[in-house]
Amino acid sequence: METHDEESGRGDLVAVRDVNAHVFCPRLFWLKHVEGIWLDNEHTIEGRHVHRRVDRPGGRMPAPGEGDASAGDDAAWETRSLWLSSTALGVTGRIDLVDTRGDGRVMPVDTKKGRSDDGALWAPDRVQLVLQALLLREAGYRVEEVAAWYHAERRRVVVALDDALVAEAEAAVEAARVTREGERAPEPLVGSRRCMGCSLNAACLPDEVRRLAVAEELREPDAEVRRVVPPRADRIPLYVQQQGATVRLSKEEVVVQPRSGEEGAERRVGLGHLGQINVYGQVHVTGPVLRECMDRGVDLNFFSQGGWYRGRVVSTRNRQVHVRAAQFGAVGTASALVVARRLVADKVANGRTLLRRNRGEALDEDVLRDLRTDGRLALEAESAGSLLGHEGTAARRYWGAYSDLVGREGDAFRLRGRTRRPPRDRTNAMLSYAYGMLTKDCVLAVEAVGLDAHCGLYHTAHHGRPSMALDLMEPFRPLVVDSVVLQLVRRRELGEGDFIVAGQEVRLKPRSRRVLIRAYERRMDETVTHPEFGYAITYRQLLQVHARLVVRYLLGELESPPSFRTR
Repeated sequence: METHDEESGRGDLVAVRDVNAHVFCPRLFWLKHVEGIWLDNEHTIEGRHVHRRVDRPGGRMPAPGEGDASAGDDAAWETRSLWLSSTALGVTGRIDLVDTRGDGRVMPVDTKKGRSDDGALWAPDRVQLVLQALLLREAGYRVEEVAAWYHAERRRVVVALDDALVAEAEAAVEAARVTREGERAPEPLVGSRRCMGCSLNAACLPDEVRRLAVAEELREPDAEVRRVVPPRADRIPLYVQQQGATVRLSKEEVVVQPRSGEEGAERRVGLGHLGQINVYGQVHVTGPVLRECMDRGVDLNFFSQGGWYRGRVVSTRNRQVHVRAAQFGAVGTASALVVARRLVADKVANGRTLLRRNRGEALDEDVLRDLRTDGRLALEAESAGSLLGHEGTAARRYWGAYSDLVGREGDAFRLRGRTRRPPRDRTNAMLSYAYGMLTKDCVLAVEAVGLDAHCGLYHTAHHGRPSMALDLMEPFRPLVVDSVVLQLVRRRELGEGDFIVAGQEVRLKPRSRRVLIRAYERRMDETVTHPEFGYAITYRQLLQVHARLVVRYLLGELESPPSFRTR
């Protein structure tokens, strides 16, 4: 889930927390403040838990000079969650706690979940607290000390203000402003331990970016890539295809309830375990489920009964406007052609790999040789038109060979051309249904990183078509969907009788759809070793990594667009 920090982006002011982030890592500041990215990890979730009391406004805040604590205990006061802004300082921020110190003095106290720097304030915390003190001073309060409460060691660290600390804080604000006005994200940190605990490391991809960087002095093609992206996501998808069913909420559980009078028990899944809810056809989703999905970042996707992806429910669009501006600006340019060539060449290469792995003795070696040539020509195409021609030639070879592979299990599964609306044979029916699921996952991936799913760099924009998601799909079509369908046929998990033939249209029976969905999800949850970075990752996680690297290329950080080819 990507949201935004409520303290960020208030006009020309810089949030005090964002200045803290800039001192910690300028690239983190850019990702949060400029790109508007916010991702949770264990540290941010634990931090919110530690802050649950101080984030609730409370206490009292007398005007300067009215609440002198030296007058007695009755005059002592404190206030929580105080928000102050200053155009003179150029910052805005929320102070966790303002405490009285006697003689009319007050002190800002910030709550930190971790430990102190061996009894001292960490540099980012020090700058943040000094800026809070300056905000209080400008409001007329007398501030001579600042403090941080380090929850992990139950210690309050107090530091006296001096001119050097004020100068450090003012310089940090100016440095953050300079970074904000820059044209490109700052360089990733080099081998820093800070990256491993950073909540935005999966968006930053520090080692991956340095490995592929456009700047020669940054590029480290042989450096080890540390894993910052988990091999698989924590949350699971839910599919609902029973017509007339109701999806409702019961406390912390999502309940799938069959239509009245139909057989079948209701199913319950903990909402906290879900990353997606996918509904097919005439399924009723209640308002509370819609609301909770939006609040918790659970993707709620809608399909036709036949498996065509219709769209999804979202709350507010992410703030990564500059990503979409770069995407729109690249359409029709040389950069778009470079991305398109790579996508098509990778698709041809991965399709060739699928055929080679499953060919047996029947596959003509000429097909593999010709596909290698097609992939090379696609990578060298000088125009979008010639690229389309090379892709079409490769597709005819590929689908002809693929038809032979599935046809070994019986003529009922042999392709009669690649047909979609409607699918006219059993294999096309499975392919179309599974491509609908992959389209959904690619839409989620491109929109999660700030791209517009409907503005493609290779696929031209058509009303209602998620062209950018289809771009991202290209290298993964053979590896995910085509592979799943081939294995279902070969293992005879689906047979000739598992389909409905109605005139020219062939459809899957309800049981067949369940088998295909399970097979697709098994494949998406399989780990594959990234050929460039060397770590294992599931296909679902891989889609988002690939999309993020496309963004980094469009923003000028990478020398070339990302590539993914299995061996």
